[in-house]
Amino acid sequence: MKMLKSASIRYTVYGTLLIVLSEVVYHSCRSLKNWYNRVQSKPKELWAVILTNQLSQLCSAKHQANSRKLDAISLNSREALDKIKIIERAPVCANPYCMDSNIGLIEDLLNATKYSIDLAMFMISSITLAEALVQAHKRGVIIRIITNEAGAFWTSSRCLYLLKYGIAIRFNYPMPKKLMHHKFCILDSPSTVKRFFREKKVLLKIKLEEINKVGSILMTGSANWTVQGFATNAENILLTNQQQLIEQYSDEFQRMWELFAPSPSKNADRKSDCIQLIFLTMFAFELKQLRLVVYRTIYPRKLRLPDAKRVCIDTN
Repeated sequence: MKMLKSASIRYTVYGTLLIVLSEVVYHSCRSLKNWYNRVQSKPKELWAVILTNQLSQLCSAKHQANSRKLDAISLNSREALDKIKIIERAPVCANPYCMDSNIGLIEDLLNATKYSIDLAMFMISSITLAEALVQAHKRGVIIRIITNEAGAFWTSSRCLYLLKYGIAIRFNYPMPKKLMHHKFCILDSPSTVKRFFREKKVLLKIKLEEINKVGSILMTGSANWTVQGFATNAENILLTNQQQLIEQYSDEFQRMWELFAPSPSKNADRKSDCIQLIFLTMFAFELKQLRLVVYRTIYPRKLRLPDAKRVCIDTN
Protein backbone atom coordinates (compact mmCIF):
# COMPACT_ATOMS: atom_id res chain seq x y z
CA MET A 1 0.00 0.00 0.00
CA LYS A 2 2.86 2.34 0.88
CA MET A 3 4.66 1.47 -2.39
CA LEU A 4 1.50 2.16 -4.42
CA LYS A 5 1.05 5.45 -2.65
CA SER A 6 4.68 6.34 -3.24
CA ALA A 7 4.44 5.44 -6.95
CA SER A 8 1.30 7.54 -7.36
CA ILE A 9 3.07 10.51 -5.86
CA ARG A 10 6.03 9.99 -8.13
CA TYR A 11 3.84 9.74 -11.23
CA THR A 12 1.96 12.85 -10.21
CA VAL A 13 5.18 14.80 -9.73
CA TYR A 14 6.62 13.51 -12.99
CA GLY A 15 3.44 14.35 -14.87
CA THR A 16 3.33 17.85 -13.41
CA LEU A 17 6.96 18.47 -14.28
CA LEU A 18 6.36 17.18 -17.81
CA ILE A 19 3.43 19.54 -18.29
CA VAL A 20 5.40 22.51 -16.96
CA LEU A 21 8.39 21.61 -19.09
CA SER A 22 6.26 21.27 -22.23
CA GLU A 23 4.73 24.71 -21.58
CA VAL A 24 8.18 26.23 -21.15
CA VAL A 25 9.40 24.62 -24.37
CA TYR A 26 6.27 25.71 -26.26
CA HIS A 27 6.47 29.36 -25.21
CA SER A 28 10.23 29.43 -25.77
CA CYS A 29 9.82 28.10 -29.30
CA ARG A 30 7.02 30.56 -29.98
CA SER A 31 9.11 33.50 -28.74
CA LEU A 32 12.07 32.33 -30.80
CA LYS A 33 9.88 32.04 -33.90
CA ASN A 34 8.45 35.55 -33.41
CA TRP A 35 11.94 36.96 -32.96
CA TYR A 36 13.13 35.19 -36.10
CA ASN A 37 10.18 36.50 -38.10
CA ARG A 38 10.88 40.05 -36.95
CA VAL A 39 14.53 39.74 -37.89
CA GLN A 40 13.68 38.24 -41.29
CA SER A 41 11.01 40.84 -42.08
CA LYS A 42 13.26 43.76 -41.15
CA PRO A 43 15.28 44.79 -44.21
CA LYS A 44 19.00 44.92 -43.80
CA GLU A 45 20.42 48.39 -43.61
CA LEU A 46 22.50 49.45 -46.57
CA TRP A 47 23.96 52.55 -48.13
CA ALA A 48 25.53 53.60 -51.39
CA VAL A 49 27.12 56.81 -52.65
CA ILE A 50 26.87 58.53 -56.02
CA LEU A 51 29.83 60.79 -56.77
CA THR A 52 30.09 63.13 -59.75
CA ASN A 53 33.04 65.20 -60.96
CA GLN A 54 34.98 66.18 -64.07
CA LEU A 55 35.29 62.48 -64.97
CA SER A 56 31.54 61.88 -65.19
CA GLN A 57 31.47 62.40 -68.97
CA LEU A 58 34.73 60.60 -69.66
CA CYS A 59 32.89 57.56 -71.02
CA SER A 60 30.05 59.36 -72.82
CA ALA A 61 31.80 59.36 -76.20
CA LYS A 62 32.50 55.64 -75.92
CA HIS A 63 28.87 54.91 -75.09
CA GLN A 64 27.71 56.91 -78.11
CA ALA A 65 30.30 55.34 -80.42
CA ASN A 66 29.27 51.85 -79.37
CA SER A 67 25.60 52.79 -79.49
CA ARG A 68 25.44 51.47 -75.96
CA LYS A 69 22.38 52.71 -74.16
CA LEU A 70 22.41 52.58 -70.39
CA ASP A 71 18.66 52.45 -70.19
CA ALA A 72 16.76 52.06 -66.95
CA ILE A 73 14.86 48.89 -66.16
CA SER A 74 11.97 48.46 -68.55
CA LEU A 75 8.60 49.29 -67.07
CA ASN A 76 7.22 46.36 -69.07
CA SER A 77 9.49 43.91 -67.28
CA ARG A 78 7.63 41.08 -65.63
CA GLU A 79 10.14 40.97 -62.79
CA ALA A 80 9.19 42.79 -59.61
CA LEU A 81 11.39 45.85 -59.22
CA ASP A 82 13.24 45.75 -55.90
CA LYS A 83 14.95 48.94 -54.77
CA ILE A 84 17.44 47.13 -52.55
CA LYS A 85 18.59 44.89 -55.41
CA ILE A 86 18.85 47.90 -57.70
CA ILE A 87 21.24 49.62 -55.29
CA GLU A 88 23.27 46.45 -54.71
CA ARG A 89 23.63 45.44 -58.35
CA ALA A 90 26.93 45.63 -60.17
CA PRO A 91 27.65 48.92 -61.98
CA VAL A 92 26.82 48.95 -65.67
CA CYS A 93 29.84 51.09 -66.53
CA ALA A 94 33.48 50.75 -65.52
CA ASN A 95 33.61 54.49 -64.83
CA PRO A 96 32.37 54.90 -61.22
CA TYR A 97 31.43 58.53 -61.94
CA CYS A 98 29.55 57.78 -65.19
CA MET A 99 26.76 60.29 -65.74
CA ASP A 100 24.52 57.86 -67.64
CA SER A 101 24.97 55.15 -65.03
CA ASN A 102 24.23 57.47 -62.10
CA ILE A 103 21.13 58.97 -63.69
CA GLY A 104 20.00 55.48 -64.70
CA LEU A 105 20.31 54.27 -61.11
CA ILE A 106 17.99 57.01 -59.84
CA GLU A 107 15.63 56.40 -62.75
CA ASP A 108 15.45 52.71 -61.86
CA LEU A 109 14.66 53.55 -58.24
CA LEU A 110 11.85 55.85 -59.37
CA ASN A 111 10.53 53.07 -61.60
CA ALA A 112 10.59 50.67 -58.64
CA THR A 113 8.64 53.00 -56.35
CA LYS A 114 5.20 51.65 -55.51
CA TYR A 115 3.41 54.19 -53.33
CA SER A 116 4.98 57.62 -52.87
CA ILE A 117 7.76 60.00 -53.94
CA ASP A 118 8.53 63.03 -51.75
CA LEU A 119 11.03 65.25 -53.58
CA ALA A 120 12.59 68.43 -52.17
CA MET A 121 14.87 69.72 -54.92
CA PHE A 122 16.26 73.19 -55.53
CA MET A 123 16.44 72.71 -59.30
CA ILE A 124 14.91 70.07 -61.60
CA SER A 125 15.97 70.14 -65.24
CA SER A 126 16.86 66.52 -66.03
CA ILE A 127 14.54 65.33 -68.79
CA THR A 128 15.19 61.67 -67.96
CA LEU A 129 14.26 62.01 -64.29
CA ALA A 130 11.29 64.27 -65.05
CA GLU A 131 9.93 61.64 -67.45
CA ALA A 132 10.44 58.96 -64.78
CA LEU A 133 8.38 61.06 -62.36
CA VAL A 134 5.60 61.36 -64.93
CA GLN A 135 5.62 57.60 -65.51
CA ALA A 136 5.40 57.01 -61.76
CA HIS A 137 2.49 59.45 -61.56
CA LYS A 138 0.69 57.54 -64.31
CA ARG A 139 1.17 54.31 -62.30
CA GLY A 140 -0.69 55.89 -59.40
CA VAL A 141 2.32 56.80 -57.26
CA ILE A 142 1.71 59.75 -54.93
CA ILE A 143 4.19 62.45 -55.97
CA ARG A 144 4.80 65.63 -53.97
CA ILE A 145 7.49 68.09 -55.02
CA ILE A 146 8.85 71.11 -53.16
CA THR A 147 11.17 73.39 -55.10
CA ASN A 148 12.57 76.90 -55.02
CA GLU A 149 10.20 79.46 -56.51
CA ALA A 150 12.69 81.36 -58.68
CA GLY A 151 14.38 78.32 -60.23
CA ALA A 152 11.04 76.74 -61.11
CA PHE A 153 10.52 79.32 -63.87
CA TRP A 154 13.90 79.12 -65.53
CA THR A 155 13.78 78.00 -69.14
CA SER A 156 15.61 74.76 -68.32
CA SER A 157 13.30 73.84 -65.45
CA ARG A 158 10.96 70.85 -65.90
CA CYS A 159 8.38 72.10 -63.39
CA LEU A 160 5.92 73.23 -66.05
CA TYR A 161 6.25 69.84 -67.73
CA LEU A 162 5.43 68.11 -64.43
CA LEU A 163 2.53 70.46 -63.72
CA LYS A 164 1.11 69.63 -67.14
CA TYR A 165 0.56 66.05 -65.96
CA GLY A 166 -1.04 67.09 -62.69
CA ILE A 167 1.89 66.47 -60.36
CA ALA A 168 1.59 68.52 -57.15
CA ILE A 169 4.34 71.13 -56.71
CA ARG A 170 4.71 73.66 -53.92
CA PHE A 171 7.12 76.56 -53.68
CA ASN A 172 8.75 78.53 -50.86
CA TYR A 173 6.28 81.37 -51.39
CA PRO A 174 5.81 82.35 -47.70
CA MET A 175 9.57 83.04 -47.51
CA PRO A 176 10.63 84.15 -51.02
CA LYS A 177 13.86 85.79 -49.86
CA LYS A 178 15.05 82.53 -48.31
CA LEU A 179 16.06 79.64 -50.56
CA MET A 180 14.51 76.20 -50.48
CA HIS A 181 17.95 74.68 -50.96
CA HIS A 182 17.28 71.04 -50.04
CA LYS A 183 18.24 68.20 -52.39
CA PHE A 184 16.65 65.04 -51.07
CA CYS A 185 14.10 62.48 -52.17
CA ILE A 186 12.20 59.85 -50.16
CA LEU A 187 10.79 56.83 -51.96
CA ASP A 188 7.86 54.97 -50.37
CA SER A 189 7.98 56.89 -47.10
CA PRO A 190 5.91 54.88 -44.56
CA SER A 191 4.51 58.00 -42.90
CA THR A 192 3.46 59.53 -46.23
CA VAL A 193 1.76 56.35 -47.42
CA LYS A 194 -0.05 55.76 -44.13
CA ARG A 195 -1.21 59.39 -44.04
CA PHE A 196 -2.58 59.11 -47.57
CA PHE A 197 -4.48 55.89 -46.88
CA ARG A 198 -5.92 57.30 -43.66
CA GLU A 199 -7.20 60.31 -45.60
CA LYS A 200 -8.76 57.95 -48.14
CA LYS A 201 -10.06 55.76 -45.28
CA VAL A 202 -8.65 52.60 -46.81
CA LEU A 203 -5.94 51.82 -44.25
CA LEU A 204 -6.88 48.19 -43.70
CA LYS A 205 -4.82 45.80 -41.63
CA ILE A 206 -3.68 43.92 -44.72
CA LYS A 207 -2.70 47.16 -46.44
CA LEU A 208 -0.81 48.32 -43.33
CA GLU A 209 1.21 45.11 -43.23
CA GLU A 210 1.98 45.48 -46.92
CA ILE A 211 3.16 49.07 -46.43
CA ASN A 212 5.48 48.06 -43.61
CA LYS A 213 7.19 45.55 -45.91
CA VAL A 214 7.83 48.05 -48.71
CA GLY A 215 11.47 49.12 -48.86
CA SER A 216 11.87 52.84 -48.29
CA ILE A 217 14.86 54.69 -49.73
CA LEU A 218 16.33 58.10 -48.92
CA MET A 219 18.47 59.97 -51.45
CA THR A 220 20.19 63.08 -50.11
CA GLY A 221 23.27 65.10 -50.92
CA SER A 222 24.49 68.17 -52.77
CA ALA A 223 23.41 67.40 -56.34
CA ASN A 224 20.48 69.02 -58.08
CA TRP A 225 18.57 66.94 -60.61
CA THR A 226 20.23 68.72 -63.51
CA VAL A 227 22.56 67.67 -66.32
CA GLN A 228 25.28 69.86 -64.85
CA GLY A 229 24.80 68.26 -61.45
CA PHE A 230 25.47 64.79 -62.88
CA ALA A 231 27.92 65.72 -65.65
CA THR A 232 30.47 68.33 -64.55
CA ASN A 233 29.95 69.44 -60.97
CA ALA A 234 31.66 67.80 -57.99
CA GLU A 235 28.59 66.48 -56.17
CA ASN A 236 27.47 63.63 -53.95
CA ILE A 237 24.26 61.70 -53.28
CA LEU A 238 23.85 59.26 -50.39
CA LEU A 239 21.33 56.43 -50.82
CA THR A 240 20.19 54.55 -47.73
CA ASN A 241 17.25 52.66 -46.23
CA GLN A 242 18.13 53.58 -42.63
CA GLN A 243 14.71 54.02 -41.02
CA GLN A 244 15.63 56.71 -38.48
CA LEU A 245 17.02 58.94 -41.21
CA ILE A 246 13.99 58.32 -43.42
CA GLU A 247 11.64 59.27 -40.58
CA GLN A 248 13.50 62.52 -39.85
CA TYR A 249 13.58 63.56 -43.50
CA SER A 250 9.90 62.59 -43.90
CA ASP A 251 8.95 64.76 -40.92
CA GLU A 252 10.86 67.72 -42.33
CA PHE A 253 9.28 67.27 -45.76
CA GLN A 254 5.79 67.15 -44.23
CA ARG A 255 6.54 70.29 -42.21
CA MET A 256 7.56 72.18 -45.36
CA TRP A 257 4.65 70.76 -47.34
CA GLU A 258 2.20 72.19 -44.81
CA LEU A 259 4.15 75.46 -44.53
CA PHE A 260 4.13 76.07 -48.29
CA ALA A 261 0.49 75.08 -48.79
CA PRO A 262 -1.80 77.57 -50.57
CA SER A 263 -3.81 79.31 -47.86
CA PRO A 264 -7.22 80.46 -49.13
CA SER A 265 -8.60 82.97 -46.64
CA LYS A 266 -11.95 82.47 -44.98
CA ASN A 267 -12.31 86.23 -44.89
CA ALA A 268 -13.91 87.52 -48.09
CA ASP A 269 -12.01 90.80 -47.80
CA ARG A 270 -8.62 89.12 -47.90
CA LYS A 271 -6.93 88.06 -51.14
CA SER A 272 -5.55 84.61 -51.63
CA ASP A 273 -1.81 84.09 -51.26
CA CYS A 274 -1.81 81.26 -53.80
CA ILE A 275 0.66 81.74 -56.65
CA GLN A 276 -0.98 81.24 -60.03
CA LEU A 277 0.56 80.41 -63.37
CA ILE A 278 -0.95 82.22 -66.34
CA PHE A 279 -0.41 80.41 -69.62
CA LEU A 280 -1.09 82.89 -72.42
CA THR A 281 -2.33 81.37 -75.63
CA MET A 282 0.82 82.07 -77.54
CA PHE A 283 2.10 78.96 -79.25
CA ALA A 284 4.63 78.32 -81.97
CA PHE A 285 5.22 74.96 -83.58
CA GLU A 286 8.75 74.51 -84.82
CA LEU A 287 10.67 71.27 -85.19
CA LYS A 288 7.60 69.55 -83.71
CA GLN A 289 8.13 71.30 -80.38
CA LEU A 290 5.51 73.36 -78.57
CA ARG A 291 6.84 76.62 -77.27
CA LEU A 292 5.04 78.21 -74.36
CA VAL A 293 5.41 81.81 -73.27
CA VAL A 294 4.78 81.76 -69.55
CA TYR A 295 3.96 84.74 -67.39
CA ARG A 296 3.97 84.45 -63.64
CA THR A 297 2.01 86.74 -61.37
CA ILE A 298 -0.13 86.79 -58.25
CA TYR A 299 -3.87 87.19 -58.52
CA PRO A 300 -6.87 86.72 -56.25
CA ARG A 301 -8.17 83.18 -56.46
CA LYS A 302 -11.49 84.22 -58.08
CA LEU A 303 -9.93 86.35 -60.81
CA ARG A 304 -11.09 85.46 -64.32
CA LEU A 305 -9.04 86.21 -67.41
CA PRO A 306 -10.87 85.42 -70.67
CA ASP A 307 -7.74 85.05 -72.80
CA ALA A 308 -5.67 82.97 -70.42
CA LYS A 309 -5.73 79.51 -68.97
CA ARG A 310 -5.32 79.49 -65.20
CA VAL A 311 -3.40 76.57 -63.74
CA CYS A 312 -3.17 76.12 -59.99
CA ILE A 313 0.30 75.16 -58.77
CA ASP A 314 -0.85 72.70 -56.13
CA THR A 315 -3.11 70.13 -57.74
CA ASN A 316 -3.88 68.29 -54.50
